[in-house]
Amino acid sequence: MDVQTVNANVSRVPFFRFLNFEVRSLDSLHAEAEMTFDDPHIGNPIMEYYHGGIIASFMEATAAIAVQPDFADVPAKPINLTVDYLRPGVKGPLFARANVTRKGKRMASVSVLSWQTDREKAVAEGLYHFLLV
Repeated sequence: MDVQTVNANVSRVPFFRFLNFEVRSLDSLHAEAEMTFDDPHIGNPIMEYYHGGIIASFMEATAAIAVQPDFADVPAKPINLTVDYLRPGVKGPLFARANVTRKGKRMASVSVLSWQTDREKAVAEGLYHFLLV
């Protein structure tokens, strides 16, 4: 599946449009995306930091795309997630890279890392599990 087709599918999902992100790269076990900062993403209006739920949702969307980039008829259903917030997400673009660590017939596990200017300075990291049937 090519990035252009995946981004066309992303634009059809209302919540993904709200998150305002674009898939930058994709292969059979990875997806990388970039989210543009927008006022509805603000969790702290004084400091203009991202809301933690927005960060987790963006990471979950990237993980789901890594698991099923074809947006199958039966979408992958998130069944469990753990997110560790490591530093504030400041005003500016946010990036996420999802790595499928295990994909079976019924379940998939995906680790996700999000960052801003430096990949080595993660904003959050998470582990997501999806039901595939």
